[in-house]
Amino acid sequence: MIARARSAAASRGDGASARRAGALAALILSGIVATPASAQVSGSIDIESDYRLRGYSLSAGRPVATAQIGYDDDSGVYLNLSATGMLGRDDPLFLGVQGNIGYARRLSGKLSIDGGLLRSQYRAPDRTTRSHDYTEVYLGLVADPFSARIYYSPDYYRSDVSTLYGEIEATVRPAKDWRINGHLGSLVYLSTPTQYFPGRQTRYDWRIGVSRRLGNFDLHAALSGGGPGREYYAGSLHDKTALTAGVSWSF
Repeated sequence: MIARARSAAASRGDGASARRAGALAALILSGIVATPASAQVSGSIDIESDYRLRGYSLSAGRPVATAQIGYDDDSGVYLNLSATGMLGRDDPLFLGVQGNIGYARRLSGKLSIDGGLLRSQYRAPDRTTRSHDYTEVYLGLVADPFSARIYYSPDYYRSDVSTLYGEIEATVRPAKDWRINGHLGSLVYLSTPTQYFPGRQTRYDWRIGVSRRLGNFDLHAALSGGGPGREYYAGSLHDKTALTAGVSWSF
């Protein structure tokens, strides 16, 4: 997708990604259609000034809109699917989907565990960046107000690259309808093909956010960053520290 000579191959790759995304959506939605009376289905529509994940912008600094639907069963099984499109262009661009299936179990009044499988498929937002396609298996522990998760990926952006990503988050509620959230994460490369990625460094990312609930709407802002180095998109280098804002509607 970086050079014009690769446009045909990129088109075939986009088609394959679209088919995989469609299969993922069909799998998750088939579970939602069969929802028993005791299960809970929820959804949201979110608009963000920039779509940032683990210290990187997946939308090349442009705003996005995301639709999300989730299913929670009393047994502890849960499903989630989200689709994201990029705004701020002549024509909106469909970026991709993220879906996961997992199982959560409460161990005590404040302690619970969960684990599952997550798939992310995001196309490149412009000709200077690459797509974000990978599968992860995760395991988490929640002890209010803290939560921690570790993710293992056998195909992080490439079929021959494996990684571990760990994160710790904390959420406090200083007043009614207000939340303050903090996040720290780190990505470690377990195996990389040295002919392509010599000396891959451990990455880190952080985020501090605040949100205000107004009925079914949520107003939020976050300051985030990461390292090492800077990221390249839209034809130039950009600092990874960024201030973002957004609004979501839950139903």
